[in-house]
Amino acid sequence: MSRDATPKDEMDEGVTAKQLLHAATGDRDAEAKALADRSGDDVDVDDAREAVGRAHGDLARDGKPESDVASPDDARD
Repeated sequence: MSRDATPKDEMDEGVTAKQLLHAATGDRDAEAKALADRSGDDVDVDDAREAVGRAHGDLARDGKPESDVASPDDARD
């Protein structure tokens, strides 16, 4: 298998270390705040919390995103 054939992670490129840390430790509220912080003014903490819940499978309302770490686009949807 060549290096180019290595599967790519579906995580978005702009994820912060802070969000990854909170995702890994299971602190959903802190992860949602980190997502809202990196998403700009168009995503509030409640929208981010919902996206984080979907990413971790806690909320199955709209299906699971591509990654276990929510992106700003997940929060906007």
